[in-house]
Amino acid sequence: MKILSFISYLIVFLGIVNLLRMMIFLIGSDIYGLKKHLAQKKSTQSKKKLYKPLLSVVIPAHNEEKTIIRCLSSVASNNYPQSKLQIIVIDDGSVDHTPNLVRKFKEKNKLLNLQLIRQKNSGKANALNKGIKNYTKGSLVMCLDGDSYLEKNALTYAAQYFEDQKVAALSSNVKIIDDNSLINLIQKFEYLICYQMKRAQTTFNIEYIIGGIGSVFRKSILKKVGFYDHDTVTEDIDLTMKILQKGNKHYRVIYGADVIAYTESCQTIGALIKQRYRWKWGRSQTFFKNKNMFFNSDQKYSRLLTYFYLPFAIFCDFAFFLEPFLAGYILLVILIFKDTFTFISAYTVISAYIGINILAEETLGKKDKIKLLLISPTMYIFFYLLSFVEYVALIKALINLPKLSQSINQKRCFWQHVDRKGISVDFTV
Repeated sequence: MKILSFISYLIVFLGIVNLLRMMIFLIGSDIYGLKKHLAQKKSTQSKKKLYKPLLSVVIPAHNEEKTIIRCLSSVASNNYPQSKLQIIVIDDGSVDHTPNLVRKFKEKNKLLNLQLIRQKNSGKANALNKGIKNYTKGSLVMCLDGDSYLEKNALTYAAQYFEDQKVAALSSNVKIIDDNSLINLIQKFEYLICYQMKRAQTTFNIEYIIGGIGSVFRKSILKKVGFYDHDTVTEDIDLTMKILQKGNKHYRVIYGADVIAYTESCQTIGALIKQRYRWKWGRSQTFFKNKNMFFNSDQKYSRLLTYFYLPFAIFCDFAFFLEPFLAGYILLVILIFKDTFTFISAYTVISAYIGINILAEETLGKKDKIKLLLISPTMYIFFYLLSFVEYVALIKALINLPKLSQSINQKRCFWQHVDRKGISVDFTV
């Protein structure tokens, strides 16, 4: 009986923590939106000129023939002045038609600001470093995956955030391209909710992941931290933490809700598990490398980051590990006592949370919001598929924990591609 009581109290405790987390993130997201609205209103009233420094877009590419033209077209057709835009493709030993396609695209569109650099296959981090160190001229550097693309205003909107001299790095708002499959739809909802959470993370200055797709950095900061490392499988998280090591009070890493980039979803459960395992394992490697930041009282860090949010990330993994056992217990109680109220309550709370996130996403049109709202009641069930994927990835990461230190010392960072359909998108260059 004591064990059952303990399990019941644990479920209540974790439920309260999750409700508080959702509530705090919703409040933080609203504050972010209000601050952005006030800043835009002030800028419009003052008729201030848009900030447009020289910006270098670095695109590392390895066998990207399906998507490289889509990526380049989106950058070249952006409304950023071509005279202040530099596009650098680092071809990392592609064995397909990627380099030829880049050359033809440059010649066809007469793009003098597009450079193709070729090197032997040595990994994504190495390709990014070579492009940034040796070829970028801009004070701002965007890193963009070859299988992704930008919304037409992304570069202009991204640059505005860097008028604040404290901003060191910016995460873009990554959206999933529709392909009319169930697994694609699940990831579309997932990304929408997760990137809404980034609004709150920026509000509270606790962001620690600047994802690789459409990430923007001050070049001076990249020089200061020594660019990308080669010893983790998630070079983007690793670089973010290197920046934060300098102190998140002075060097802010933030989210730009209006800086929109698009990427394709994983096509199969197997590919999704492989991707999520890489994310979890790479974050574990990064946390291990930066373990000194946990509960660090140095004045250059905010306590919310070092005493709360970084440890909370590990706590969430622990809670998630227990989830199947606790969910099974809840299901058993529901069946034995015919307690439909518990299920209905959980379903209502999660569905309402999803709906609020849809309504709060300012970059969605009314038709898209209505469509997603109509579909959203089914997500409570479909998210269990995503939970299965995440759980398998978590277990794989936990099994490999004894190899954590050794994996970092290997100093290798290879390409880990996810199969893409190469969905076509029309751009006018």
